[in-house]
Amino acid sequence: MSDFKEYDDRGVYIAYPENWALEEYDEAWDDETLTEGVHLTVQLGNDSGAFWFLKTYPQGTNPEDIAQEALSALQDEYGDMEFERFDKEMFGKFITGYEIHFFYLDLVNLARILAFDTGERTIVVFWQTGNQLIVGNDEAVPVEDVLEAITFSFLRGPVTIP
Repeated sequence: MSDFKEYDDRGVYIAYPENWALEEYDEAWDDETLTEGVHLTVQLGNDSGAFWFLKTYPQGTNPEDIAQEALSALQDEYGDMEFERFDKEMFGKFITGYEIHFFYLDLVNLARILAFDTGERTIVVFWQTGNQLIVGNDEAVPVEDVLEAITFSFLRGPVTIP
């Protein structure tokens, strides 16, 4: 397995594999459904086509609505899929979301949508991968496990060792 890099900016902390590409960009929004302002998107990807992204939304945006919109976009893109909604608390955050399974390019794909309100903004995390492995020195790790580790690093935040 590869070493990890860290992204730590504007209240977003993520640990991710050093061989994954990171893109960060701001979007200016000014429409009737979203509050005017600039909002952050951080996206990670690897050579296998797996990706992970985080997007911030204005304070007061309903996490359930954002999660449902993301699910609807996936259904429009990929058609038939199985999904299960979940609500859970992790690292002090109440998260709503979906676990999604679908076929694409003869692969079983897994996607996960997580949305929650921080009190200052609403955040959605979305990741998607095929049924693939990352082969390291002496081990093969499912890409899903790497995406989960990235998500947990964000939800937990940086760990300080005294």
